[in-house]
Amino acid sequence: MRFDHAVIAVRDLAAASERLRAVGFEVRPGGRHLGFGTENAIVRFGLDYLELITVCDEAEAERASARSRALAEFLRGHGSGFVGFALAADDLDDVARRLRAIGQEVEGPTPMRRRRPDGTVLEWRLLIPGAVAWRRPWPFFISWSLPDVERLTVERPGSHLAGVAAVSGISVQVEDLERARALYAAVLGPSAVASDARLAFRVGDLTIELVGPSDGRAPGLARGPGPFELRLRLKDPGRPRPAEEVLPAVLFRYE
Repeated sequence: MRFDHAVIAVRDLAAASERLRAVGFEVRPGGRHLGFGTENAIVRFGLDYLELITVCDEAEAERASARSRALAEFLRGHGSGFVGFALAADDLDDVARRLRAIGQEVEGPTPMRRRRPDGTVLEWRLLIPGAVAWRRPWPFFISWSLPDVERLTVERPGSHLAGVAAVSGISVQVEDLERARALYAAVLGPSAVASDARLAFRVGDLTIELVGPSDGRAPGLARGPGPFELRLRLKDPGRPRPAEEVLPAVLFRYE
């Protein structure tokens, strides 16, 4: 299990890409999710990356799946925001068994494809607790068809003037801390840090922080539970830092 990517929903993919480029991120077109009415752009660090996603075909998105419909609804109601994150796993069937054992229903594994601008088609499978990946207090899970080394020859890590090396942490607001603890522990093991209002889990070098309703740091539940903060590791922590509020409703922090 490792962190794969964070998903930021945007109404205008070109404009959001330019805002990130303006503060030093290399943003590349990702392509269209075939049959789902969505399109993305990629900010790749290594195997981990940021995904900017938008609905490019409303009619196709409405027909495609509950996930695509939920994304379209979020964009209509809220504009842009940090909507989800994925953990990569070799055995999605095993993850599904663990989640079902604690009473959490899942959708999948479901095959997905994305056609890049150069015509290359990338394929993967998704496992989604509760069937919708967006604005939920948990991750969704991904398994790529191409081996990691080959995939990084297709989508190479960027040269970021911002000096960002990796995603180091994610903060997630949850409504029920004990329920969230059970779900995360089922796939990640015991929490590393615990308090009355906060839990933390480690996935490799990444920390996932769960923040309960009583913690004043979280932005509130107007958009529902889910991720609200991305922490990014700088190659040189002493250099000037990029802006922390580059995109609406996404808080970037640097380490």
